[in-house]
Amino acid sequence: MPQSALHWLPEPALAALYAELATMLRPGGLVLNGDHMRDDDSQPTLVRLGRALIEREEQRRLPDGLSETWTDWWASAAADPALALLVAEREARRVDSEHHGSPAGLLGVHVAALRSAGFAEVGTLWQRGENRLLCAVRPAVLAGHAT
Repeated sequence: MPQSALHWLPEPALAALYAELATMLRPGGLVLNGDHMRDDDSQPTLVRLGRALIEREEQRRLPDGLSETWTDWWASAAADPALALLVAEREARRVDSEHHGSPAGLLGVHVAALRSAGFAEVGTLWQRGENRLLCAVRPAVLAGHAT
């Protein structure tokens, strides 16, 4: 599944992007965001069940427990002589390797920003674990804007 980079944006920048997209789309136009978006903890039982399903799938796919975390991946890249200088430059720029913990990695942040931008319908079209395709539909007329 293609991944976007919107989870890297701070919440105000994400909201501004969605607001700008709302003004650029024709009526009925769609915003599709394929990304890794976690549920927040407002529904703890559903979050717990969803995480249990993800863990179960990982155990089935990788029975020897050979999965690699994002931090492990970057450590492996840093250990590769061909990549070490690039990884050092990345670290010097203070790019957070645990970006999936950022607020913009939460589904609710995207839904709220899209609704605030005036999108009429917002929902998940496809999902596998925490990977989703989020869709937002531009209404026929945006509040305060002519079509």
